[in-house]
Amino acid sequence: MSPVRTVLVSYVALISVGTLLFLFLPTTYESKPFIDILFTVTSAVTVTGLTVMDTAKDITPLGQLILLVLIQIGGLGYMTLTTFLLITTGRRIGLKERLILREALNYPGVYGLVRFLRRVMVFVLVAELSGFFALLLLWWNDMEPAVAIFYALFHAVSAFNNAGFSLFSDSLTAYRGDVLVNLVVCTLVILGGLGFFVVNDVYLRFKKKVPRLSTHTKLVVSVSALLLLVGWAGLLLTEAFHTKGIWALDWKEKLLSTLFLSVSARTAGFNTVDISSLSESSLFLLMLLMFVGASPGSTGGGIKTTVFALIAVSVYSYLRGSRDVIIFRRRIPDEQVHRAMVIMAVSFSYIAFVNLLIDRIEEKDFLATLFEVVSAFSTVGLSLGGGEGLSFCAHWSSASKLLLILTMIVGRVGILSFLLALVGRERERRLRYPEAKVLL
Repeated sequence: MSPVRTVLVSYVALISVGTLLFLFLPTTYESKPFIDILFTVTSAVTVTGLTVMDTAKDITPLGQLILLVLIQIGGLGYMTLTTFLLITTGRRIGLKERLILREALNYPGVYGLVRFLRRVMVFVLVAELSGFFALLLLWWNDMEPAVAIFYALFHAVSAFNNAGFSLFSDSLTAYRGDVLVNLVVCTLVILGGLGFFVVNDVYLRFKKKVPRLSTHTKLVVSVSALLLLVGWAGLLLTEAFHTKGIWALDWKEKLLSTLFLSVSARTAGFNTVDISSLSESSLFLLMLLMFVGASPGSTGGGIKTTVFALIAVSVYSYLRGSRDVIIFRRRIPDEQVHRAMVIMAVSFSYIAFVNLLIDRIEEKDFLATLFEVVSAFSTVGLSLGGGEGLSFCAHWSSASKLLLILTMIVGRVGILSFLLALVGRERERRLRYPEAKVLL
């Protein structure tokens, strides 16, 4: 199989194994429909965070532990973890394994891939352990020791992998005004969403093994910071004088809640406020942030920050009369710009098509349905809520839930990778037809 098809099959296989574990082990307190179990496992493997079962009340400690493992494997990728285990046992990695690993990690080549993988695993371990100990200290006095340990570990892993699963029925609403909890979770989300290539590039520059940061790293960090600030300021603006939402809070909680939402909308899925209480303009802004998502090679989803940046800069360049797309004094190949536009167009078309289908099946609020589809496609997990700590899709029919399951898988694998896995390999066509112009 091609590398993209292997990655897709690995996710499907992991979902199948997780579903079987949930079916045959005491993972839920009461018997649940098969579609809800499949949905929950898919949401964990694709690190989405949409819930049709209350993770705190409906799932047993064993089921929560299985979810934790699925989130970790799904966030890093099954092929990434298995390849790392093979390396630690001393097995040599051949070209085929390197090509698959390159696809799973979104790495630009095969040279230095093993060293890159080792650094990724060290970074993941350090980041998650740091988050675990920080949350443990913050929650130690609020819970029993064993409960505090498990809760801190679960939320550290869930936050770093941008999963959004929480062992609190109301997510992190109880800690809306806690600056330290907000800071720890936001830091983990940002670190997980930057992309492993960026982290590796910063490490190599810090060790002075490379003369400068790559254009990709500069672009990712710049766009991520810009979107975070724009989202923060935009939410303060769209919530202004909306007394049913964030505006009803004091200024400390206003600032913390909007900052947390701006970070979480970048595919994390945690929330410290009731999303359904926000204004429609705030929901639209959140959908835009979710659609862009995290960065390539990260634990997050969306069309990615680099795709958004390339399209924005190409539009600006065209309006200025320039044929080249220049970023940080480097010209971006036309092929990459074209690929970014294809990703944008196909992603928008897919979301529109699935939303129209589900809206016709369920006949519920259109904006809430669209919000749910975008959240699933971008593997975010934010939802307008279905009550009792559940997502809006919790009471949908099996057909609509199956469409969302497919959407979560497509979002995790990547829309282009998913299509290539279905139709076959990319082929370079050497035949070129005569040029013709059409009216625009």
